[in-house]
Amino acid sequence: MSAIHGRIKKLYRHKKKWARKNKIDSYRLYDRDIPDFPFIVDCHGPYCVIYRREIDRIDEKKNHLPLLIDALINECEYSEKNIVIKERKVQDETFQYTKESTHQDLVFNSKEGEIQFKLILNRYIDTGLFLDHRPLRQKLANEQLEDKNVLNLFCYTGSLSVASAHAGAIVTSVDMSNTYLNWAEDNFKLNNIDPNKHKFIREDVLKYLAHNAQKILKEEEKYDLIILDPPSMSKSKKMEKLFDIQSDHIELINNCAKLLKKDGTLYFSNNLRSFKLDESVQESFDVKDLTKWSIPQDFHDAKIHKLYKINLHC
Repeated sequence: MSAIHGRIKKLYRHKKKWARKNKIDSYRLYDRDIPDFPFIVDCHGPYCVIYRREIDRIDEKKNHLPLLIDALINECEYSEKNIVIKERKVQDETFQYTKESTHQDLVFNSKEGEIQFKLILNRYIDTGLFLDHRPLRQKLANEQLEDKNVLNLFCYTGSLSVASAHAGAIVTSVDMSNTYLNWAEDNFKLNNIDPNKHKFIREDVLKYLAHNAQKILKEEEKYDLIILDPPSMSKSKKMEKLFDIQSDHIELINNCAKLLKKDGTLYFSNNLRSFKLDESVQESFDVKDLTKWSIPQDFHDAKIHKLYKINLHC
């Protein structure tokens, strides 16, 4: 048995049992555990998705993908037709995510406790569900949010919106992509939550925040909870300038604070590995670093994201 076969067998035996116990369909199986196999493998029910980096495909010395696929077939009993391979490219100021496949969508509704999410496994670089934010989703889904106002910025496919709505919140989801907003509505419907009782707004989040932060709002018009999970970097035709989380996070957080109730909470997350929260933010607000708590048990990479809970000073 090769090293990768042994590793995959051990991980699968443990994590499949753990996922079943926690009523989770989607989890991270393998995360570059062995240097010669620099891949990521996510399991989604009867399917699994392999992520490889462009640089590793080019480097023939690291082209051990067939051995990994063989291990998934023989040790985990995945059908080869249910294994999807995706390639991540280096993200810089010129890079934008695009559609990955022109084939028919491979859709899987993934359960996570009492909630489920629509995944498209083959269409885009990502499946529609960021597995690393599972602890925050589960926390929100079990909060006392009945009739609370929640704002989810850069909402993507609305998984955190669904979790909040599941707990009784009235949610406003903002994203620049119609595709993602429609997908978010699908997720609401999938969970028997009426999307008409919530708001889905297509707009540049930076503009949306700047505009609303200028308004003089009554306390009851503000939000009990704001979720801010921006990309590390973004540039599109709809944006006036390059967005960079390290340089722009101070303005984003300050504008969110103006929309937050006195006893409200802001959850701020990002996946820039070199990110450092500016001292001015820590001085202006009550900040609690939840990163260690927020990394899921099935993740080998403890630097997959950072998460902060931010409150106004009393």
